[in-house]
Amino acid sequence: MPTHNLPTYTYILAGGGMAGLSLAYYLNQSSIPFDSILIIDQAEKNTRDKTWCYWSDQLETFDSVVEHSWDQLWFHSFDNRSDKFSILPFSYRKIQSDSWYAFIQKELKQNPKIQFIQTKVLGFSYEGRFANVRTDAGEFTATEKIFDSISAFPCELDNPQHLKQHFVGITIEANFPIFDPEAAHLFDFRIAHTTACEFIYVLPTSDRIALFEHTYFSGQLKEKQHYLDQIKAYLFGAYGLGEDDYLILEEESGIIPMTMSDAEPQNLYTKIIQIGTSGGFVKSTTGYSFLRTQRKLKELVTNLEIRHLDVPVNETKPFKKWMDRVFLQVLIDQKIKGNRVFESLFQKNKPQLILRFLEEQTTMREDLKLMTSVPTLPFVQAALKIGLTKLPFPRK
Repeated sequence: MPTHNLPTYTYILAGGGMAGLSLAYYLNQSSIPFDSILIIDQAEKNTRDKTWCYWSDQLETFDSVVEHSWDQLWFHSFDNRSDKFSILPFSYRKIQSDSWYAFIQKELKQNPKIQFIQTKVLGFSYEGRFANVRTDAGEFTATEKIFDSISAFPCELDNPQHLKQHFVGITIEANFPIFDPEAAHLFDFRIAHTTACEFIYVLPTSDRIALFEHTYFSGQLKEKQHYLDQIKAYLFGAYGLGEDDYLILEEESGIIPMTMSDAEPQNLYTKIIQIGTSGGFVKSTTGYSFLRTQRKLKELVTNLEIRHLDVPVNETKPFKKWMDRVFLQVLIDQKIKGNRVFESLFQKNKPQLILRFLEEQTTMREDLKLMTSVPTLPFVQAALKIGLTKLPFPRK
């Protein structure tokens, strides 16, 4: 036992957002013995503050909380070409954060060994066999591990060389039926008039209600009103909807890092382990994190169960990582408009292949096929700029 009198838990989860609560859920379902788990977060998680989306061709853990799903996707090019794809056997699924929070907290609160506290985390320390977390409510000790999902990922918001996915979205209810809830609009590049990668993303959940997000993959952030003005212009241009023709039900915004960390991989011998965005779980080239986080945390818990502690917590194959670095450099350099890359991918390949590629489920042969379908020169230039140190092959 610890040599001090701090409140002691088997595991402490610093952060009670999607990653922290998901990990608690899988630990609770596992065969791993624990005396207690403490979940620390500064705010109570009970609001509709996020929308999570993912695609899959199988049943997933939280499908019961899915608000709506689509097996057809629209892709709109800058040159006004519009294609609607069937993505079967995949479906694209949407979860609202308030529904997910309610579901998972109900599950966790049935176990008296799992406790919640609302306070601000101030820092971490390591003492012998034990790890400590300092908070505004005092200091707590973990006899096994602290899982940290609140520390900042190394991405500077004011650094144009640090790529971000930044967006503002509004959910609207039109005064009359106008949307097709059978198909989502994954990319609409008809608004992409700059060299930055920008698009509108549309998720209709009924013939009157839809989420519209204006999104950038770029290093430069915009004022909030810019995104809203773009969405309002899009609603009028694409649907003929003036501001009197709809009611804004909800608003959301976000900044997701699209940078890659060069930190040494963590393994499960570590006492303080970063997970979620903090741990680099977000796919750097897309910003998608929900399903990726679930799969990584399931694997983490399985490895804890079988005491397979020397494996990396967040492992990515070297070739996949190298491709991500090259693609991110292309978006940073802006020697080609970002929309042209996605247009080439979707116009020359089956959408199912692209979805598997984005989930890192493709073979190297399939990866090479996809690489040859995009404009070659900017990718070669980006690869040369990254340099030999990032090549995914052994060097003498």
